[in-house]
Amino acid sequence: MAQKQSIGLSVAADAVTVTVPRGSGSDHKTLLNDVNLHIESGEFICVLGPSGAGKSTLVRAILGEREIASGQLLVGGHDVCENADNLRGAIGYVPQQDINPTALPVERALHFASEVRLPAETADHERQTAIDRALGDVGLEHVRKTTIGMLSGGEAKRASLAAELLADPGLLVVDEATSSLDPATEARIMMLLASQARAGTTVIAVTHHLDNVDQADKLLILGHGEVVWFGSRVEALGHFEVHRLADVYLAIEDKPAGYWGTRWRERQAEDRLLADAEPDAPLPDAAKSAATLATVSIPGFGRQFTTFLRRDLETTVRDSLSVWMALLLPLVLAAVVLGGFSGTRFEKRMMVTRMLDPGEKEVLADVWGEVLEAISPDNVSELDASIPGQIRVFLDSHPKILDHLREPSTARLIKDALTDTVPLAPSREIPDPAGTFKWLSLMSICMVILGFVTGFREIVKERPMLDLERRHGLRFAAYVLAKVTSLAGVLAVQVAIFTATVEVGFVIREALGGDGPVDLYRQGPLLAGSYNWLAAVACAAIGLVVSACVRSTDKGVLAVPLLVTPQILLGATILPITGGVLKLLAVLFSPLYWAHRGSRSEGEGVPSFWQNLGDYDPALWIPFAALAAQILVATVITILILRWQERAALGRNRAVR
Repeated sequence: MAQKQSIGLSVAADAVTVTVPRGSGSDHKTLLNDVNLHIESGEFICVLGPSGAGKSTLVRAILGEREIASGQLLVGGHDVCENADNLRGAIGYVPQQDINPTALPVERALHFASEVRLPAETADHERQTAIDRALGDVGLEHVRKTTIGMLSGGEAKRASLAAELLADPGLLVVDEATSSLDPATEARIMMLLASQARAGTTVIAVTHHLDNVDQADKLLILGHGEVVWFGSRVEALGHFEVHRLADVYLAIEDKPAGYWGTRWRERQAEDRLLADAEPDAPLPDAAKSAATLATVSIPGFGRQFTTFLRRDLETTVRDSLSVWMALLLPLVLAAVVLGGFSGTRFEKRMMVTRMLDPGEKEVLADVWGEVLEAISPDNVSELDASIPGQIRVFLDSHPKILDHLREPSTARLIKDALTDTVPLAPSREIPDPAGTFKWLSLMSICMVILGFVTGFREIVKERPMLDLERRHGLRFAAYVLAKVTSLAGVLAVQVAIFTATVEVGFVIREALGGDGPVDLYRQGPLLAGSYNWLAAVACAAIGLVVSACVRSTDKGVLAVPLLVTPQILLGATILPITGGVLKLLAVLFSPLYWAHRGSRSEGEGVPSFWQNLGDYDPALWIPFAALAAQILVATVITILILRWQERAALGRNRAVR
């Protein structure tokens, strides 16, 4: 397919300086110092320089993502800081990391990318035309149906490039796009970038590889935050007095900071003198003339939400390994639960006690007085033939009972029973709630852990794609809400599998003559499953908060135990949460508490030592409302964190819609 002729955008830097604070003081470190350059429309520029030379800082400044301390930086005649929204869609950016979902076919990935990058009013056939053109431009028509994860490194990089070419940008910035590629693949990428420049797009490529920079029209070499060369490759060798381009890096490092920058400025001054120009002549007017930019209408919140939701769900469904893991994990957890409670007798009976009535207290007091008189002497010879003496004769033949009666705890128990402190009189038999309550606790804990494991990696694994799509107008609210909705759908399937498997397991057990959890102490499986699902979604939303804060999946993994442990402690599964500060923390921060509270029933007759929730309103809607509120709060916090990170990274409070 023939390439579409693009209208390239010029880039003009006039004494651009970028600094960052060194610490809490007023001192600043200079990252770019007095950068002057003019890139013509349609030029292909390779940016070179040692590590720390300022290449990435320059790229971020061109993208409008780095605050400029002084000077002016224009793209197409528009100030990149003041006109970031106007330049949206006109500047394409390909980062070092691949930006397409690896589980999607190339064409489907570009389809979702087009819904973010192209104007909201773009028709379906226009969108498909843009996809076909981008695939043709990068030479990927033959793999349009191939999953991106199955592509070679070079093909995956070209797919990332195709996503940015969808909007037909006037300026294409490529940051270390060939760093992990073999020489042959790198050469193909550089040839592809050169062909884009010939088609009219201005291309700026940051690279460490020097074998194929001869494809570029000019080299921009940075050193110690300064421009030390901007011109042809051949002239650069003479300027640095080296025979190989790789030796330029050594020349920069061997000289003190400022040496090559000064020498470059002196050369520019000599060139201007030879051209009979003023030494301090400003940039050409053509560099500052504003190009006409098409107005880009960003898709609204609803359109973005449905796009991200469909992409998440399709990515999940197409990733066969993740699908199998998602289906097997709840089955494994169910097997663990069933196996762990295989020896539990849920219907085992226990006696419920009550306080003594007045008559019983009177009898107990009389009897205990006789017993005390009987056990006090060292031997029976000290007693006469009265009732205490007869009791002692009996106790001497049962020394263990005598020892128990002499223990201080026995006297305390009798005293507490007589003062209505401890219920001591038998009342009625009930099924022991221990097995059922422990089972309900484990069910909820499993789902809470599942939620954390599902959510903590969702944002961090897509961070390059998220940052890039934010430049194209992505709304954090639409993205995060789509994530929560997608995770809720996946977790609904997993919780349903887990709950159904456990319930079927107990049905089979009862059919074989065993017993199952006691209905008296639990809500029905549908209701309990709903609470556990909401708790899992709430924990997944909390996991999104963590995922937004960390910069690698490994760090997110380390955070999971730190999240799960407080949940177990505050969930009323181990510690009783009956009031005070613990209950306040549980109510506010523990989805497990609400799942456990909604799933169990502390009805009348449950022994006090199993009443872990204290006095509470058993209304079924309260846990639903509380869990929904926790999901909402975690979602809002994630959005705010992403916004705060962006503002901190930009170094200013520029609004980006």
